[in-house]
Parts: sequence; structure tokens; C-alpha cells
Amino acid sequence: MNVGIVTQPLCANYGGILQNYALQQVLKRAGHTPITLDYLPSLPFGRYLLYAGKTMLCAFIPSMRHPLKPYRHFIKRAAEVEPFIHKNIDLTKTIADYSTKILKKYHINAVLVGSDQVWRYSWNSHYIEDMYLAFAKDYPCLKIVYGASFGVENWDYPEGTTANVRELVKQFKQISVRENSAKDLCETHLGAKAITVLDPTLLLSASDYEQFCAAPNPQDPPYLAAYILDINEDKSTYIKALAKSMNLEIKEMTVSGQEVSIEKWLTTIRNASFVITDSYHGCLFSVLFKKQFQSIINKERGADRFVTVLSALGLQDQLLYDIKTGPVFPAAIDYTDVSLRLKNLREFSSAFLLDSIH
Repeated sequence: MNVGIVTQPLCANYGGILQNYALQQVLKRAGHTPITLDYLPSLPFGRYLLYAGKTMLCAFIPSMRHPLKPYRHFIKRAAEVEPFIHKNIDLTKTIADYSTKILKKYHINAVLVGSDQVWRYSWNSHYIEDMYLAFAKDYPCLKIVYGASFGVENWDYPEGTTANVRELVKQFKQISVRENSAKDLCETHLGAKAITVLDPTLLLSASDYEQFCAAPNPQDPPYLAAYILDINEDKSTYIKALAKSMNLEIKEMTVSGQEVSIEKWLTTIRNASFVITDSYHGCLFSVLFKKQFQSIINKERGADRFVTVLSALGLQDQLLYDIKTGPVFPAAIDYTDVSLRLKNLREFSSAFLLDSIH
């Protein structure tokens, strides 16, 4: 079956790119032909004007001077992640707007929405209804949702948008979400039943990702990998104290995607002696690579997705709610039980995905 995937724009988000890669791999291995709708929106014009004004002001400062990008082509993929995407993910031609034309062009038989925070209103407000397939409501095909996330535990959709998506959600044959709170939001505000499944990245095994990793260098000293999305003084202080107490060097990675490739990002986590992160996917890849790790709760980006998956895996003790009191040292993770739990959840989630399509 030709499966069109609707997800967040693949720009510079490591987890967002890898979840799409994983979803395609699962579908391919089941005999389907997945392709991701390569949606790269242009920036809202008001924000582009702010960007243009800032760029022109920076023209007077040689060290900050850079060329002004044209409006229509403002949003682009980070150069560091572009090779991985084009080599490992099947994409349609790049589109700036969703329409049924792209579905017809690629002879799509099923449209799958997911995963990641596709239903987070504050991030996707200008195309949120297309995340519920408003553009395809009259297109005759199978429509399902896998691992969607609202990102937050509260409902922040405007009343009019709520009414629209409540109607659109009726076209889905099956709906699954990433966190338990999303089940409640679906039932309360959309009048729809949903089940909780694993993020697509966890549907693959560590070996599926290790093919992209460089081997450890015996000459390198042991290190603590710090992948922090929202750095602040408290987090920085905690990381330094934790690394010092473990006698580890610190390797930091940025969120922007402008610093390292997908391959280096995976390698840095896989080869680390310890990982600390406030990233959901940083947390998931720590589990996949069987790392000792801690996950700082990131309430602004959505806490329940961390709680849901780590509790299901028996790893809730790895969550850090308060880092101001200094380093916390939970018991070392025994991955025997974790691996068994993950195996069962992976089988359940994969079955839901493939049964929904069949």
C-alpha cells in the first residue's frame, strides 16, 4: 500500500527526523511503500519582516553580517541533517501547502498522521487543521493517526478551531497517541477514543541505529553527553557537578541542528558513559542504547510524554523534577527488565500500526 505520512516539517529536529525514519522502516518491512509529504512552510510574513529588519541592522556589524534570504524560501533544512534525510527517508517533492494534488501525484492509498507533536496548537497554529487532514477530507483513502502528541496536558485550541478539528477527527479509522494525557484530551475535546503507543523510534532496535554510529575511539576519555534543549544556569550547574562527581568530561550538543549531523548526534549518545538530557528523544535513545542516564523534566515542552514512557519501562526514577539540590544518584539501571517491557510494548505498538493499515 502507498502510505503518505504527514508529520512536522523535517528541518533541524533530530528526534523529529529519526521518528520519521523509523516509521518508514516499520512500514517498509511490512511490505508497504511509505513516502513523507515534504512540507516546508514559508515563514508567516509578519515574522519574516522582523527577521528582515534584524538582518538589515546586523549589516552594520561585520561579525554578524549575513545575506537576507528571500521570503518564500526562508525556511530550509539545516545543512548538517540534509544528507541523512535524503539518503534515508523517502520524500515527495517539496511543498509549501498541503493539497490533494500531492496525494494523487504519488497514488496514495492511505494517509498516516504522526508522530511527534503534530497536534500541538501553539507550534502549528497556521496549519493545524491540515494535521487533522483538512486538505484530504474529500480524498478517498484510509486515514489513521500514529503516536500523535499535543505536547502539553491542557487544551489550548481556540473554540472555532476545536469545532473544526472535532469534525475532522471523525475521518480517522484509528487514533493513537504518545502520552496518557493525550488520550484524555482526545476524549474530552475531540469526542474520540485513542490508545497510547510507543514513539516510532522505539519500534526499531539499537542495531538499526548503530549502522549510523562511529565506533568508540579508545583514545577518547570517558564522557558525559549533555543534550539540553533549554539550557539555563541551574541545568548548567547541575551538569557540571554531576560530571565532576563521576570524573567525566562533558560533551554538549545543541538543539538547533546547526552543529552536528544525525550520525554524530547518535554516536555521541551511543558512546557516552552517561547521558543527561531534557529532550524526549534524547531520553528515548538513551534507553535504546542502554545508557545510564537522567532526564530533566521539561514542563514547557510537555512533561507527561516523559512520565508515560519511562513509567511504562520502569524507569521513572531517572526523572529529575528538582535539580537545585545538587546531583542525584539513582541506582544503576538493570536493562534486563527494561528490555522485556520494551519488547512487549514494541510488539503491541507495531501490531496496532500494521493492523490499522491492513
